Amino acid sequence: KPALLITAENGENVLVVADLHIGFELELASQGIRVPSQAEKLLTSLKQIIRDYSPSRLILLGDIKHEIAKISPSEWIDIPKFFNSLLKEKISVEVIPGNHDGNIEPLTPRAVKIHSVRGVLLKTLKNTLIGLIHGHAWPSPSLFQAETIVMGHVHPVIELRDHMGFRMVEPVWVKVKVSTEELIKDYLKYRKIKFSESSIDAFKETFGFAPRTENIIIMPAFNDYLRGAAINKFQRTSLLGPLLEAEIMHIQASEVYLLDGTFLGEIATLQRLSVNSEL
Repeated sequence: KPALLITAENGENVLVVADLHIGFELELASQGIRVPSQAEKLLTSLKQIIRDYSPSRLILLGDIKHEIAKISPSEWIDIPKFFNSLLKEKISVEVIPGNHDGNIEPLTPRAVKIHSVRGVLLKTLKNTLIGLIHGHAWPSPSLFQAETIVMGHVHPVIELRDHMGFRMVEPVWVKVKVSTEELIKDYLKYRKIKFSESSIDAFKETFGFAPRTENIIIMPAFNDYLRGAAINKFQRTSLLGPLLEAEIMHIQASEVYLLDGTFLGEIATLQRLSVNSEL
């Protein structure tokens, strides 16, 4: 499943999923494509994971709803029902809003905690820090204490073809290695903080700690109807959000994994295979 289970410092399990896009069927319907509501299917799948692994917390990494600027009639019905059903599982439900989650507050029961779009910092049982964010906005400076930031937003997939030309598109996890120096340089520019030499030193002087972020993990969308950029046909414009648009990625060396954990290789290798398969 496209879900992440983290054991927090107090021993509780924290379940993390991203990109539900409840109500996306209306956009397809406007294009003449009829797809039944997937809200119940998403809920059933999520509840099964909760019952299998007994997490104490569920953190949704944004884009719970699909409409960006408004709330559709189906979202008024499906999203409150979705949250209320999850709360019956005796689990803490938390939301880090995404770019599709404008005006989501009226749709959420009071028991659902809504965090800042700037993300959440989570300490694990191994005393490491993980940053959690949707990915459409810059994180809070506190998240740069984490060596790894986990985000959604992109819906990464890999496109595969066999020798007969049959095409498969599979959701994947992507582990991106970043340059901390370049990442922080772009962040300081965003914050309009001037520096002359080391961005690391300037950040530490401003915020009181040295940034440690070295990896970004991009989660696949929990809604398996959604397909985003095929990472083996990568174009820089295909990736969205300041963390990925910044010139900080060692994108060719990024590692790609299927949902079952199978390591497919680095993006550079997968791109070469993709080109060769089309010759």
